[in-house]
Amino acid sequence: MKTKCKWCEEVFDTSEKPKGWMANHSRWCNMNPKREEYEKTLSTVRNKNITSETREKMKVGISNAHKRGVYDHVDFGKSFRGKSHKPETIEILRQKALNSNHRRLRKGVVEYKGILLDSSWELALAVRLDEVNIKWIRPEPIKWKDSNGYEHNYFPDFYLTDYDLYLDPKNPAAFLNQKEKVDILKKTYDNLRFILSLKECKEFNINS
Repeated sequence: MKTKCKWCEEVFDTSEKPKGWMANHSRWCNMNPKREEYEKTLSTVRNKNITSETREKMKVGISNAHKRGVYDHVDFGKSFRGKSHKPETIEILRQKALNSNHRRLRKGVVEYKGILLDSSWELALAVRLDEVNIKWIRPEPIKWKDSNGYEHNYFPDFYLTDYDLYLDPKNPAAFLNQKEKVDILKKTYDNLRFILSLKECKEFNINS
Protein backbone atom coordinates (compact mmCIF):
# COMPACT_ATOMS: atom_id res chain seq x y z
CA MET A 1 0.00 0.00 0.00
CA LYS A 2 1.43 3.36 -1.06
CA THR A 3 0.68 6.39 1.12
CA LYS A 4 1.64 10.00 0.43
CA CYS A 5 2.59 12.43 3.18
CA LYS A 6 0.41 15.53 2.92
CA TRP A 7 3.29 17.74 4.05
CA CYS A 8 6.46 16.62 2.27
CA GLU A 9 4.51 14.74 -0.45
CA GLU A 10 6.94 11.82 -0.20
CA VAL A 11 5.36 8.44 -0.99
CA PHE A 12 5.91 5.53 1.42
CA ASP A 13 5.14 1.83 1.20
CA THR A 14 3.12 1.30 4.38
CA SER A 15 1.95 -2.25 3.65
CA GLU A 16 4.38 -3.69 6.23
CA LYS A 17 4.48 -0.72 8.57
CA PRO A 18 2.77 -0.89 12.00
CA LYS A 19 -0.61 0.78 12.45
CA GLY A 20 -0.25 4.51 12.95
CA TRP A 21 3.20 4.73 11.32
CA MET A 22 2.05 7.18 8.65
CA ALA A 23 0.25 9.39 11.16
CA ASN A 24 3.40 9.50 13.27
CA HIS A 25 5.50 10.46 10.24
CA SER A 26 3.07 13.24 9.31
CA ARG A 27 3.09 14.58 12.87
CA TRP A 28 6.89 14.86 12.96
CA CYS A 29 7.45 15.64 9.27
CA ASN A 30 9.93 18.50 8.78
CA MET A 31 7.38 20.21 6.50
CA ASN A 32 4.54 20.06 9.04
CA PRO A 33 3.86 23.68 10.14
CA LYS A 34 2.81 22.44 13.59
CA ARG A 35 5.96 20.39 14.21
CA GLU A 36 7.56 23.17 16.26
CA GLU A 37 4.45 23.30 18.46
CA TYR A 38 4.59 19.52 19.00
CA GLU A 39 8.30 19.70 19.88
CA LYS A 40 7.65 22.42 22.45
CA THR A 41 4.91 20.31 24.04
CA LEU A 42 7.18 17.26 24.08
CA SER A 43 9.99 19.30 25.55
CA THR A 44 7.68 20.50 28.33
CA VAL A 45 6.72 16.90 29.18
CA ARG A 46 10.37 15.83 29.21
CA ASN A 47 11.39 18.71 31.43
CA LYS A 48 8.59 17.82 33.84
CA ASN A 49 9.49 14.13 34.11
CA ILE A 50 13.31 14.20 34.01
CA THR A 51 15.39 15.53 36.89
CA SER A 52 18.38 17.79 36.37
CA GLU A 53 20.67 14.96 37.53
CA THR A 54 19.31 12.59 34.92
CA ARG A 55 19.52 15.25 32.20
CA GLU A 56 23.18 15.78 33.08
CA LYS A 57 23.79 12.03 32.80
CA MET A 58 22.23 12.08 29.33
CA LYS A 59 24.54 14.92 28.26
CA VAL A 60 27.57 13.02 29.54
CA GLY A 61 26.40 9.91 27.67
CA ILE A 62 26.13 11.81 24.39
CA SER A 63 29.53 13.42 24.96
CA ASN A 64 31.11 10.03 25.64
CA ALA A 65 29.51 8.63 22.49
CA HIS A 66 31.23 11.36 20.48
CA LYS A 67 34.55 10.55 22.16
CA ARG A 68 34.13 6.85 21.31
CA GLY A 69 33.75 7.81 17.66
CA VAL A 70 30.11 6.76 17.31
CA TYR A 71 29.40 9.84 15.17
CA ASP A 72 32.68 9.96 13.24
CA HIS A 73 30.89 8.95 10.04
CA VAL A 74 28.48 11.93 10.23
CA ASP A 75 29.13 15.22 8.47
CA PHE A 76 27.03 17.56 10.60
CA GLY A 77 27.41 20.33 8.01
CA LYS A 78 25.42 18.48 5.36
CA SER A 79 21.87 17.19 5.13
CA PHE A 80 21.49 13.40 4.91
CA ARG A 81 17.87 13.48 3.79
CA GLY A 82 17.11 11.34 0.73
CA LYS A 83 20.47 9.55 0.92
CA SER A 84 21.48 6.13 2.18
CA HIS A 85 24.57 4.71 3.88
CA LYS A 86 27.15 2.71 1.95
CA PRO A 87 27.37 -1.00 2.88
CA GLU A 88 30.74 -0.37 4.57
CA THR A 89 29.23 2.41 6.69
CA ILE A 90 26.27 0.23 7.64
CA GLU A 91 28.67 -2.48 8.86
CA ILE A 92 30.66 0.07 10.88
CA LEU A 93 27.46 1.34 12.50
CA ARG A 94 26.31 -2.21 13.20
CA GLN A 95 29.58 -3.11 14.90
CA LYS A 96 29.57 0.04 17.01
CA ALA A 97 25.99 -0.64 18.06
CA LEU A 98 26.89 -4.23 18.89
CA ASN A 99 29.79 -3.10 21.08
CA SER A 100 27.64 -0.59 22.94
CA ASN A 101 25.63 -1.48 26.05
CA HIS A 102 23.61 1.73 25.84
CA ARG A 103 19.95 1.48 24.96
CA ARG A 104 18.52 4.17 22.69
CA LEU A 105 16.27 6.72 24.37
CA ARG A 106 12.90 7.34 22.76
CA LYS A 107 10.63 10.38 22.61
CA GLY A 108 8.24 9.17 25.31
CA VAL A 109 10.89 8.66 27.98
CA VAL A 110 9.74 8.94 31.61
CA GLU A 111 11.66 8.66 34.85
CA TYR A 112 10.71 6.28 37.66
CA LYS A 113 12.82 6.09 40.82
CA GLY A 114 15.80 7.46 38.92
CA ILE A 115 15.44 4.96 36.06
CA LEU A 116 14.55 6.02 32.51
CA LEU A 117 11.66 4.08 30.98
CA ASP A 118 10.53 4.27 27.36
CA SER A 119 6.75 4.13 27.63
CA SER A 120 3.65 4.16 29.81
CA TRP A 121 3.55 0.36 29.48
CA GLU A 122 7.02 0.04 31.01
CA LEU A 123 6.06 2.45 33.78
CA ALA A 124 2.91 0.43 34.56
CA LEU A 125 4.91 -2.80 34.71
CA ALA A 126 7.61 -1.25 36.91
CA VAL A 127 4.97 -0.04 39.36
CA ARG A 128 3.28 -3.44 39.33
CA LEU A 129 6.52 -5.33 39.99
CA ASP A 130 7.23 -3.08 42.96
CA GLU A 131 3.67 -3.59 44.24
CA VAL A 132 4.14 -7.38 44.35
CA ASN A 133 7.73 -7.10 45.68
CA ILE A 134 9.45 -8.59 42.65
CA LYS A 135 13.03 -7.37 42.26
CA TRP A 136 13.92 -6.09 38.80
CA ILE A 137 16.70 -4.29 36.94
CA ARG A 138 17.29 -2.80 33.49
CA PRO A 139 19.43 -5.59 32.00
CA GLU A 140 22.48 -5.56 29.77
CA PRO A 141 21.71 -6.37 26.10
CA ILE A 142 21.37 -9.98 25.02
CA LYS A 143 22.78 -11.24 21.72
CA TRP A 144 20.83 -12.71 18.82
CA LYS A 145 21.61 -13.65 15.21
CA ASP A 146 19.37 -12.82 12.26
CA SER A 147 18.65 -15.17 9.35
CA ASN A 148 21.82 -13.95 7.59
CA GLY A 149 23.99 -14.85 10.55
CA TYR A 150 24.63 -11.26 11.68
CA GLU A 151 24.79 -10.73 15.42
CA HIS A 152 22.77 -7.95 17.07
CA ASN A 153 22.04 -6.54 20.53
CA TYR A 154 18.55 -6.77 21.95
CA PHE A 155 17.48 -4.82 25.02
CA PRO A 156 14.75 -6.51 27.06
CA ASP A 157 13.10 -3.92 29.28
CA PHE A 158 13.21 -5.81 32.59
CA TYR A 159 15.13 -8.65 34.20
CA LEU A 160 13.67 -10.32 37.28
CA THR A 161 16.76 -11.22 39.27
CA ASP A 162 15.12 -13.81 41.52
CA TYR A 163 13.46 -15.64 38.62
CA ASP A 164 16.07 -15.40 35.83
CA LEU A 165 13.33 -13.98 33.63
CA TYR A 166 13.37 -11.20 31.03
CA LEU A 167 10.18 -9.18 30.47
CA ASP A 168 9.57 -7.07 27.40
CA PRO A 169 6.33 -5.05 27.01
CA LYS A 170 5.65 -4.63 23.30
CA ASN A 171 2.52 -3.35 21.57
CA PRO A 172 0.93 -5.89 19.19
CA ALA A 173 1.69 -3.85 16.05
CA ALA A 174 5.41 -3.69 16.86
CA PHE A 175 5.33 -7.36 17.86
CA LEU A 176 3.95 -8.36 14.45
CA ASN A 177 6.21 -5.96 12.59
CA GLN A 178 9.26 -7.58 14.22
CA LYS A 179 7.99 -11.15 13.89
CA GLU A 180 11.21 -12.63 12.49
CA LYS A 181 13.32 -11.11 15.26
CA VAL A 182 10.78 -12.05 17.93
CA ASP A 183 10.61 -15.68 16.73
CA ILE A 184 14.41 -15.99 16.81
CA LEU A 185 14.61 -14.44 20.27
CA LYS A 186 11.92 -16.77 21.65
CA LYS A 187 13.82 -19.79 20.31
CA THR A 188 17.14 -18.50 21.61
CA TYR A 189 15.96 -17.45 25.08
CA ASP A 190 13.33 -19.54 26.81
CA ASN A 191 13.42 -17.09 29.74
CA LEU A 192 12.24 -14.13 27.63
CA ARG A 193 8.56 -13.23 27.99
CA PHE A 194 6.76 -10.65 25.84
CA ILE A 195 3.86 -8.69 27.33
CA LEU A 196 1.37 -7.52 24.72
CA SER A 197 -1.11 -5.28 26.55
CA LEU A 198 -1.20 -2.47 29.09
CA LYS A 199 -3.68 -4.52 31.13
CA GLU A 200 -1.17 -7.36 31.45
CA CYS A 201 1.48 -4.87 32.59
CA LYS A 202 -0.80 -3.54 35.31
CA GLU A 203 -1.91 -7.02 36.43
CA PHE A 204 1.35 -8.94 35.91
CA ASN A 205 1.47 -12.27 37.72
CA ILE A 206 4.70 -14.24 37.82
CA ASN A 207 2.74 -17.51 37.79
CA SER A 208 0.45 -16.74 34.86
